[in-house]
Amino acid sequence: MNSSSTTDRGIEILTRTIQPSEGNLPIEAARSILNFRLSSTDWERVNDLAAKAREGTLAAEERAELDEYERITCLLELMQSKARLSLKQAGLWL
Repeated sequence: MNSSSTTDRGIEILTRTIQPSEGNLPIEAARSILNFRLSSTDWERVNDLAAKAREGTLAAEERAELDEYERITCLLELMQSKARLSLKQAGLWL
């Protein structure tokens, strides 16, 4: 099995679990979730790994690390989507 089908399945599971199309978070939880960010150190690492991937010089261990960053980013995006919808439904998001 290749890593993209594993990642796709993981994204599908996260989507069913988080249900980003349901804006049912408490207001304070939604606001807190919107503040979640990768640290600047992590962003630098992601950029370094992505540059190596574009150059074709990414080692297998680095590919696994980049995959983890992609999974974490996907999780954050799903949670923040739900948070934005929750605030929008409460009339607090433009």
